Amino acid sequence: MVYYGAVSKGCHRCRQRKIKARSKYTPYFMQYPLECDQRKPGCQRCEKSDIECPGYRDLNQVLFRLENSRIIRRACKTEQPNSGLVPAKTTLSQDNPLPNSYLEEILKWFHSGITYPLLQPVDELGANFFFTKYTYNSPPYDTDYHDWLMQSYLDEGPSRALRAGIEAVGLAGISNTSSHAPYITRKSKEKYGEAMAVVKEALNDPVRAMEDSTLMTVLLLGVFEIINFETWDRFQYWTAHVNAATALLELRGRQQFAQQRGAQLYIQSRSQILLACMQEEIAIPPGLVRATYDFENSGIRQRWRDRKYASPASISEISFRTANLRAALRTGEITNPEVIRKLALEIDSDLESWGAVVPPSWHYKIIDDPNAAVGTCFVGTRHMYPEHWIIEIWNNWRVLRILVNHIVVQNEARLMQGSESKKLAALSVIRQLSTDICISVYSFTGSPRMISLVQPLYVACLEEHNSYNVRSFAVEQLSKIAASLGIRQAGLLASMVSKSLGSKDFSPDVAVGESVDLTIACPLSDSSLWERSR
Repeated sequence: MVYYGAVSKGCHRCRQRKIKARSKYTPYFMQYPLECDQRKPGCQRCEKSDIECPGYRDLNQVLFRLENSRIIRRACKTEQPNSGLVPAKTTLSQDNPLPNSYLEEILKWFHSGITYPLLQPVDELGANFFFTKYTYNSPPYDTDYHDWLMQSYLDEGPSRALRAGIEAVGLAGISNTSSHAPYITRKSKEKYGEAMAVVKEALNDPVRAMEDSTLMTVLLLGVFEIINFETWDRFQYWTAHVNAATALLELRGRQQFAQQRGAQLYIQSRSQILLACMQEEIAIPPGLVRATYDFENSGIRQRWRDRKYASPASISEISFRTANLRAALRTGEITNPEVIRKLALEIDSDLESWGAVVPPSWHYKIIDDPNAAVGTCFVGTRHMYPEHWIIEIWNNWRVLRILVNHIVVQNEARLMQGSESKKLAALSVIRQLSTDICISVYSFTGSPRMISLVQPLYVACLEEHNSYNVRSFAVEQLSKIAASLGIRQAGLLASMVSKSLGSKDFSPDVAVGESVDLTIACPLSDSSLWERSR
C-alpha cells in the first residue's frame, strides 16, 4: 500500500470542473471563487445548479492504493537479460505478455519479503502501515477525526510526539511481518523513545497536557506495547501508559466533551482503562467514573444516541459493575456464595435487557448454510451485520456475558445446594456466545477492525467449558491476526492456549466448578473490547 498524500475532498462534479475544495490551509487569494463546500449529503454548488450532487469518494480508498501490479510491471520493464545468455523464444498471448515461469519468479520475488534496500523512507513506511492497518473512519471515528489524525501527522511542531507515536506503532507492526525486522524494530523503538521524551515534556506543561495530541500519543504508546507484546514482562509498561491516560482524562475534565474529538479520545482511553482493571482484577478508578458521568450527560452522547451510534441505555455502568465484582472476588471483599450469585445474575439480567432494547439498525441476520465453502463460515452458520462497528458492539456484549456466566458456573459449584439449572443455563450461554464470536470472524475479512477480535477470540479459546472445535478455531484466528497485522500479543495468546489444548486429552465438558482462570488479556486500544461499550 502506498500513501498518496492530501487529495481533493470535493464532490465528483466539482473535481471534474477543477474547482478547488475549501481548505483552511489555502490562502484566500489562491481559492477559486466557486468552490465545493463539501456539504452533506450534497454540495451547495450542485444544488444551485439544480443538479443532483454525485456525492463524495472514500478518501481511504484514494490515499492508500495497492501498487503490487504497478511494481511488478516496472520490475518487468527494467529487467534486462544476462548478456551471456540468449533468452529462448516464447510465444506470448495478449492476456499474458510474459511467460508463466517469468511471472512466477517476479511474484515470488515480490512476496518473499523485503531483502533489498527500502525504496521509501522508513518513517513513511511506518505511517503507511499505521493508517492502512490500524485506522478507519466509521462510527464513532468519523472523517473529521481521521483527517485530524492525518493532519496532525503531517504537521511539524507541537504534533511531533503524535507523529513519532504513529511511526513507532506502524514500524512495530511492520517489524513483526518483515524480513527487515532487526532494522525496523530498532527504528520503531527509536520513535517510541522520541514520543516518550516529548510526552514527558508535555505532561510537565499544564497547557500542553490538556491538548488532544498529548492524550492521543499516550494511547499510541499503549498500542505500541500491545503490538510489541513478546512476553508478559511488557505488561507493566502498558499499564503505565494506561495510568497516564487515566490521569489525563481527569485533568481534561468536563470541557473535553465540548467537542466530538474529546468524546472519541475518551472512548479510546476508557477501553484501555477498563481492560487494565479486568486484567489486574482491580476496581474502576474514580477518575474514570467521573469522566464517564460527564460523558453520559454530555450533548455529544445524546447526539450519538439520536444517530443510533449509541444505545438507549449505556452499557458502561454494567461494564464497571462487572470489573468491580471481579475485583471484589480477588480481594475477598465478597465471599458469600449467595451474594455472589445474586450480583452475577443481576449483571447478566441487565446485559440481557440491554441487548433486547438496542436500535433495530443494530440487529443482525442468522443464515444457516451447511454446504458453504470452507473458510466462509463457522459450523455452517454466518451472521449478516449492517456495519463492522455493530459486530464489535455485539462481541463486546458477548464477552461480558461470558465472563459473568463463568462466575456463575464456578460459584454454583461452591454452594452446598447449588442450582443445577443455573449451572446448565450459564454453560449454555457461554458456549453459544463463544460460537457466535467465532461466526463473526468472517464478517471482518479484509477490514482493519479485525483487530477488535483479539479480545473476544482470546476469551472464547481460553474458556475451558467450550468445545475443542471452538477453542482451536479461535486459536487459529488469533495466529492469523498476528501474522497479517503484526500484533504480537495475538500470537502470544494463541501460543499460550494452543499449548494447553495440546497438553491434555481435552473434553468439551469440563467438570462444572473446576477452577478455570479466565483472566483478561490487555487488548489493542483502537478497536478494543470496550471501545464501543457506551
